[in-house]
Amino acid sequence: MTFTVLLIACASTYILAALGALLILLRKSGMSNPAPEATGESETEPFLSVLVAARNEEDTLPRCLDALRNQDYPPNRIEFIVANDHSIDATARIVLSVSREDPRFHLIQVPDPVGSLRGKAHALHQAILQARSNILLTTDADCAPPPGWARAMAGRFSDPALGMVCGITTVEHETILDRIQALDWLLLLAVASAASSAGFPLTAMGNNMAFRREAYLAVGGYPALPFSVTEDYALFQAIHRTSRWRVELVLDRALRNDTLPLASFREVFSQRKRWARGGLRASPWAYGLYLTVFLAHLFLLLGLFLQPVWAVPLLLAKCGADLALIAVAKHRLGVRGLRFTFPLFEAYLFSYVIAMPFAILIAPGTRWKERTF
Repeated sequence: MTFTVLLIACASTYILAALGALLILLRKSGMSNPAPEATGESETEPFLSVLVAARNEEDTLPRCLDALRNQDYPPNRIEFIVANDHSIDATARIVLSVSREDPRFHLIQVPDPVGSLRGKAHALHQAILQARSNILLTTDADCAPPPGWARAMAGRFSDPALGMVCGITTVEHETILDRIQALDWLLLLAVASAASSAGFPLTAMGNNMAFRREAYLAVGGYPALPFSVTEDYALFQAIHRTSRWRVELVLDRALRNDTLPLASFREVFSQRKRWARGGLRASPWAYGLYLTVFLAHLFLLLGLFLQPVWAVPLLLAKCGADLALIAVAKHRLGVRGLRFTFPLFEAYLFSYVIAMPFAILIAPGTRWKERTF
């Protein structure tokens, strides 16, 4: 009897939370600010600095640089800074080759880390020091921002109270593993966008982010923040909690960015583990959400064996809520396909949600770009 009560309570809480997120997204539909139209007078556009931290990215960087070169933004009002973080491949040569053809591109060499400032946060901070703009955009070497991305990001800062904005990043998908990753990102970021709209910013994606220099300095920048394997999340939370600036994560096609998928389940799990470790500094209410998600999946899985009469309808309702959130995100972002992968995705979701806390307890370390943290 006790197990049945826990099963119903945990699964119902998850389902109600998912439906609440869905209602928030539906209510916000069509309410986002449109990107500004081109005026033809470049002096009226804010100057932008786009920052890319790169470490051994020779395979993906050319695609990213091409996408940045094709941004629909006045050429004299934007610069691109690539921070080469001790790469041992052709990363630096690729950037130098592009910079000779397009003077908007700049290469900086990241110095050796000092103190707690290391990893990607160190590389981004060095780029910020060199940037000329008061509005700083960040993306990753494995991303290809659509042509209107920079203009749409700049348009959000017409709100003088906004300190940071994050868009939704979608995963390009061909294989089954690609499609599972795409669904995972859509569900996670749909929930995070709903939480942001409700006034409870949950997380951020540094591969699709923009912030004011003033907001960055208000929290002391990366040198003042504790080291984190998710530097984007750390900065997002610092600006949200300790400054007067507002932050938001927006489910808007104009702010969409596209990233390449990871190649193996091992890489995917390592990435999710890094995200989970970074989330250990979350607020108490976020821990409540994490616990709800974990217990709902755990009890539903056990319930299929112990109480299938209750577990099966609750599982169907849970999957229906997930599917509805993904459908809204797909529609708002213009993502196609993925329908037939959903059952496999749910199996994957159960696996990693249940396994993740134990993986962090057993092996808390994580690797990123050939570095162990």
